[in-house]
Amino acid sequence: MSKPSDIVTIALAEVGYREKASNASLDDKTTNAGAANWTKYARDLAAAGYYNGNKNGYAWCDVFVDWCFFKAYGAVEGQRIQCQTGPLGAGCIFSAQYYQQKGRYDRNPKVGDQVFFQSGGEIGHTGIVVEVTDSTIVAVEGNSSDQVKKNTYSRSNGYIAGYGHPLYGEADSTPVTPAPVEETPVSVTCEVDLPLLKNGDEGSVVKNAQVLLIDKGYYCGGRRFLGRETADGEFGPTTEKSVKSFQSLKKLTADGKVGSETWKALLSE
Repeated sequence: MSKPSDIVTIALAEVGYREKASNASLDDKTTNAGAANWTKYARDLAAAGYYNGNKNGYAWCDVFVDWCFFKAYGAVEGQRIQCQTGPLGAGCIFSAQYYQQKGRYDRNPKVGDQVFFQSGGEIGHTGIVVEVTDSTIVAVEGNSSDQVKKNTYSRSNGYIAGYGHPLYGEADSTPVTPAPVEETPVSVTCEVDLPLLKNGDEGSVVKNAQVLLIDKGYYCGGRRFLGRETADGEFGPTTEKSVKSFQSLKKLTADGKVGSETWKALLSE
């Protein structure tokens, strides 16, 4: 039966792992250290068919959390325990929303929870709670100073947005169908509240839209590393131009804004 100590043990064993400067030595904790967001965590989850594309080279705090559950329980059971009902678990905002949709998100920490952090009222970082006292929590976080790090926070710290409570040892009301072998994968529908994005907007939701565009071959103005573009979270003229091109291709109104129909088109492929 799943229990919080499974995840805590795995997370603590990864403390000290440094992200890599390139796609090399991914399994070594310290070799080839850099700041290019290359990790074994994204590599392993891409091989397991997680998300809507390979996330190596992108911010990886949420990828690290998902990897811990994947290592403990496998892809199907790990995602069920994390309440993930769609392909967007690599994004902190979406991961928090998955917990919220299951009614398993609040500000009361427990060991083994997924903690979410915010800046300016917007969720942008996450980790795993490994210790809880009356006044503090200790979290293990991926992509903290370019590494897996253990950090301590006051429970009243405004940086903490909330906690997602995984389904440890509990039955989910939604039946779980194992991924079929050599057959068409199971299709899962997830409702997520997505805002209208336009030129001048910034933040992690913009970054999520850019990742979807970049995965489809559109350039959004971010820096390139080893031939790959990194989403920068800034909705500028280049992103607007790519949105218009995508909208024209999909026979949508090419206004350069990411509204409900454009979100639907981006997420449907």
